Amino acid sequence: MFGKHAKDPEIIDKCSHICSLFNLTAQELFSNWEAFTFTEYNDTNLKLSLKHLDGLQSYLQDRLTQQNKISSSDSLKLNKHQNNNKSNNNISFNSTTYLDANDTFNTSSIKKRKLNSTKNITSSPIKENINSSFQSIPSNQIIESFNSDLIQNKETTIINKNIKIIANFNPKKYKFRTMNLKLLEIADYLDEKIDNITQIISDNYNINENQFSDPTRQSQSEIYTVGRIVPDSPLSNSFDLNLDSLFLETSRSMGFGYRIKLDVSQLNKISFFSGQIVAFRGINQSGNSFKVLENLKIPYLGSISYNFNEIENFSNIIGNDNLKIIILSGPYHSKNSLNFSYLENFINHLNKNIKPDVIIMLGPFINSNSIENILNNNNNFFNSDDNLDDLKNLDDLFISFLSPILNKLNCQRIILLPHQNDISNPHTNYPQSPFNRKLLGLNKNFKCFPNPSLFNINELSFGISTADILKDLKDIITKNANSNRIERIIEHIIQQRQFYPIIPSPNSFQLDTSYLGLSEFNDEIPDIMILPSILKSFTKVIKNVLVINPGCFLRPDGSNGSYSLIQVKSPNIDDMDKIPSVNDDDDEEISEVYLATAWKRVRVDTFSV
Repeated sequence: MFGKHAKDPEIIDKCSHICSLFNLTAQELFSNWEAFTFTEYNDTNLKLSLKHLDGLQSYLQDRLTQQNKISSSDSLKLNKHQNNNKSNNNISFNSTTYLDANDTFNTSSIKKRKLNSTKNITSSPIKENINSSFQSIPSNQIIESFNSDLIQNKETTIINKNIKIIANFNPKKYKFRTMNLKLLEIADYLDEKIDNITQIISDNYNINENQFSDPTRQSQSEIYTVGRIVPDSPLSNSFDLNLDSLFLETSRSMGFGYRIKLDVSQLNKISFFSGQIVAFRGINQSGNSFKVLENLKIPYLGSISYNFNEIENFSNIIGNDNLKIIILSGPYHSKNSLNFSYLENFINHLNKNIKPDVIIMLGPFINSNSIENILNNNNNFFNSDDNLDDLKNLDDLFISFLSPILNKLNCQRIILLPHQNDISNPHTNYPQSPFNRKLLGLNKNFKCFPNPSLFNINELSFGISTADILKDLKDIITKNANSNRIERIIEHIIQQRQFYPIIPSPNSFQLDTSYLGLSEFNDEIPDIMILPSILKSFTKVIKNVLVINPGCFLRPDGSNGSYSLIQVKSPNIDDMDKIPSVNDDDDEEISEVYLATAWKRVRVDTFSV
C-alpha cells in the first residue's frame, strides 16, 4: 500500500505506534494517510517520511478532539467499535502489510542499528531477536539485550545487603501549591534559564559579556546571542516548527523578551525544537531577521568520577555478585478494566525466579485516562467477588486493590515514581511530588520519590522522568543532521540539562513552568537515565550515558508489554578511564580519578511480560 518507503524500520515502528495509539488497522491507516495528504498538502503522492507521519498523528489527534467535542456519546460508540476492530485485526508491522505486491520484505533488516562512535564509546553491544514482532514472543522472553556477553545470569548470593539508596533531591521543594501560577514567576524562570546558559557559553568559549547583544536590533556587526527557539505563532498549540518560520525569543535582560525571525540556511547537522535554548553567532543587517552564521553548542555536563578508595569500597559491597535492578513502567491495567492479574502473576515471578535487589516501579499505576472508559464498561470494573462498600475516594481504590498486590513483593528496596495520569497523586502537573506511602498503605520497604528524580544506588547515579519526552518532542532538522530521531532527542535532553525542556508543552501535558528547575540535572550527568515511553523499548549509550526505555508493562488493549532487568558488576579500575587530577597551587598531579563509565559493566535485558 505505502510502497518501498515502508521498508524503513523507523517508518514501520512509527506506523505501528500510530495504529496502536488510534486503534487502526493497516487499511484504515492508509485511508487516513490519503485523506491527510490530500487535505494538508493537496498531494496524494506525498513521500512517506517520519516528519509526515508526525503530521498524520497530529491530524488524527485533532480530528479525534473535534469528534469528542461534538458528542461524548458518539465518542464512546467510536471507542467500542475500534476496540472490536482491534481484537479482530492483530497487525504485525514486520510483514508485507505496507508493501506493494511486487515488493519483498526481509525481517532481518529490523535489527537495531549500531550507535555511532563517540569519544567515550567504541561500540554499543546490543543484540535483538530477529523476530521482533512483540505479540509473537511468549512471556518472560528476552526481546533485546545490551552487553549480553558481559554478565551471565545467576541467582544473587549477596549476604551483606549493604545497598544504599541516596536521594539527590530536596523533597521539601516539591511541596509547592499547584494551580497557583504567577506570570512574573514564570517569566523569571524562563529568563533565568537563558541567563544561566549565557554564562556557561561565555565561560566555555571565552566570550566577553560585552560581545553578547540583542539580536532584534539592526546592526552591521556580528554579535553573539542566547535565546529560546519558539514557533512563529504565540498560540500554545503551535508545535509544528519549520525551518522557514523559526523565531528566537530573548530574555528581558538581553532583548526585552522580544522575538526575531531566524535565518538558519547556513547551518547543518543540527535540529531545533520549541523551548530549546540556543547560542548563536550571527548578524541582523535588515532588522527583520537574524542570520545565524554559527551555532555554539552548549557544553555537556561532566560524567561522574571516583578516586581509587571510593572504587575499592564500592567493589567490596557487591564482590563477585551481580546487583539486580528491575524497571517497570505503567500502566498496569488495560484501558477497559482494573484487572491487575498480570501484575500479580509477575510479582510471583519476581519473588520466585528473579529475586531482584532493587525494584523501580514507574506510574501510571491506576491510569486516570482510563477511568471514564472503565466506568462505562462497569461489567469489568472489578472482580465479581470484590466488596466495594468501603470505597469512598480514588485513594481507596489504590489501597484496596493495588496495595495488597504490591505488598507481596519480597524485595527490600522498592522505588515508586508517579506519573501525571496517576489518580492517587494530588499533584498532576509536572514536576510532581511523591506518593504518600503511609496514606496508600504500602510497607516500609517502599520509597516514594518525586517525578523526575535523581538518586544513587551505591555508586550508580540514576535519572528518571516518567514524562514521555520521546513522544512529545518534535524537532526539525537541517541538512546532514542525525537521522535517528531517538538519538537526537536524548542528545537534546543531555545538552539542555533538563528532563523535559519543551516549552510550551503539548495540551495533554501540564507544566508548572515556574518550578521546572526541579527537572534540571545537578552538576553531573547521571550514569543511567530511564525515560519510559509508549514507543518501542530500547537501550542505548549516548554521550557516555546508558539510556533505557523499558516500554509499557501493559499495552492499552491489555496485552503483555515489556520490562527491563539491569545487572551490574562491581566496579573495576581496569574498566575505567583514568583522569589526572591536578593541584591548582603547584600544578602537580596529586591523585588519580577515574571516569565511572558505568555502561561498560552493566547488562540490560528487556523481557516480555
